[in-house]
Amino acid sequence: MVDVEDVVRWIVYKCREEGHPVTEALAAYVAHTTINPDTQRFFLETVLSSEAEARKLVDIAAGKLKLEGQASMETLRMQIAYDSAYVQQETFQQHFQGVQNQETNGYIDEIVNCETRSGNDFEGITLLYKKIFSFLLFRNKLMGLNYAQAIIRPGGGAGSLNAITNIVLNPNISNNILSTIEREVAAALESVLPRPGLRPFVAMSTPEKVSQLMELSNIVIGIRLYNKETGKGGAGLESFEQLVSHPARDLINVLNKEVILTVELCEDYTNILKDNHGPEWEAWRDELTHRRQHLSYLLALQEDVQNSEAIIEGLHSRYIRELVELKELIGNKTSIPKDQVYPKFDTLCQVYTQMNEEKNHCILRKELYRILNEHKAKVPLTMTQEVLLGAKQRNVQTPDRLENEGSRIHQGVNRLTNENTPEFMHLPLDYQGFCIWSLVRRNGLLVPGKPTLGVVRYRDRHFVLSSPQAMLEFMENPNFFLDECLAMARIRPELIHLLRMSEEFPNCSLTHLLQGKDGTPLFSVTAPLMLDQGLETPLHFVESHIDPNYHWNEWVLRKKALQMADIRKRQTTGAQTDQSNFKRDNETQVYLPKEEETQTLITKWTDMDWILNRMDLKPGEKATDETHGLETQLNYIVGVRGDDKWKKVKK
Repeated sequence: MVDVEDVVRWIVYKCREEGHPVTEALAAYVAHTTINPDTQRFFLETVLSSEAEARKLVDIAAGKLKLEGQASMETLRMQIAYDSAYVQQETFQQHFQGVQNQETNGYIDEIVNCETRSGNDFEGITLLYKKIFSFLLFRNKLMGLNYAQAIIRPGGGAGSLNAITNIVLNPNISNNILSTIEREVAAALESVLPRPGLRPFVAMSTPEKVSQLMELSNIVIGIRLYNKETGKGGAGLESFEQLVSHPARDLINVLNKEVILTVELCEDYTNILKDNHGPEWEAWRDELTHRRQHLSYLLALQEDVQNSEAIIEGLHSRYIRELVELKELIGNKTSIPKDQVYPKFDTLCQVYTQMNEEKNHCILRKELYRILNEHKAKVPLTMTQEVLLGAKQRNVQTPDRLENEGSRIHQGVNRLTNENTPEFMHLPLDYQGFCIWSLVRRNGLLVPGKPTLGVVRYRDRHFVLSSPQAMLEFMENPNFFLDECLAMARIRPELIHLLRMSEEFPNCSLTHLLQGKDGTPLFSVTAPLMLDQGLETPLHFVESHIDPNYHWNEWVLRKKALQMADIRKRQTTGAQTDQSNFKRDNETQVYLPKEEETQTLITKWTDMDWILNRMDLKPGEKATDETHGLETQLNYIVGVRGDDKWKKVKK
């Protein structure tokens, strides 16, 4: 079994080798819509079982992608280019909002988690005040950003996610303007929330702090916007009139004119092709299909821009009204009622933010219109003006009355009209409202259906036909026309996206290829140059050779080196805290006191009875050698004390 992604890569590489590079999305779409001549079905409707079949698909798809200027192939290219650009713009807008919200939440978390010991903690209050100022400065710098300029590269094309991230984190603001913004933000913050006013803020809960911070941000921005309108500040901010009159505002007029011309052209082509079957018929039919797809995108852009214009007009009038009321409240007064002024500053900021979003939205839509014009220029019209003028003269309206209804109608077919269906004007039409009978009987010709004939409901689907005869034939045998329409879409794959046949061909849907089922693109919009490389690693590492202190990241090594260099300059110190008092054994070495003695004259007394008992002598016995020492002591005692008792014993 061959993987589809491998087939797409082979197509991309083959096209690059032959000198006409294509994107992965275009290669994938062509691969999914290439017919197998052996089965008359798409190659990828079944699993590719052999490499030979995959190479056959690659060769056929690469051959189709070589064709330059062919209307059918250029229609596919326009579909891929427009839808890819649209998906890219939506992805970049979501990324911009994600990075902005992430940074904003980071500043808010720092402020909320900044704890102060009490309301009189001067250092804690000062730190909190600085964090609030940093948050307000970040929000004010974002107000002057035009992320559409980062999404669209100079000269056309899309930017990158890194460029979007960089413009949020490091906006391109000159130092002079940045310093002016800092002074204005500091002055506005001091007037709205002076430093002593932080004591009630510290006592708030987390949700209340977040709400107060966002409201404070809007008020500060509103003050700067008011100063901008009165000519007293607002550095780095565009005036509201500049936002309203941006260069992309003329897109609605251009689109209106382009839609009118394209509709007239398609009608002329259709009138000619319904009656003409000359040698140029197929070429003209493909040109008509290309212009029909172009018109479909123009109508979608027109509707989008019209909605944007309505929002801009409403925001403009609201901004002017709030600004006039602010000027009446403030004027030259020295004291201003904050409960009346602050909500209007908040509203002023919200209106300005929405207006800036609409401006970027219009710039992005103008880029889509530029892409359409590029692909329109690649398919020049070959029908001469004489033929077109003749079609207008021969245009005859056919009657829209249906006769002999109900003679041979297929079971399950219902004809809905404005009389029998209350929601007739809101019925969703299949095949974008084109006549399925003309697609089958006229070899893929796109002819708009006529709702005045009614809407045919079959299997919970709704179809409109271009003539009474076409409606009768379809109502007699709808299954035949549905099957033949699928066969025609396989032959002409550009009809799949134009007629919204994603249910019949789920794998060929551009939404599936560009966004995926879970929102992740299956193939990149731009095809990066990739190489196949292999790296062999052992299955089981020998643990005895693993160094536990090894770090592959050089930044970790740099960090450890700095730590070691810093430790060499430090001294080991220790401190005992309340928590560690009972968690460690402390020992102290002391010198015990020495035992000292002093020799002095001592008067001693000896008990004679004890000495006699010790000598164990009876009266008249002589002292032996063992008792000689005691006898000597007795002699000394007798000589000193003159003890009479010893004299008696000695006798």
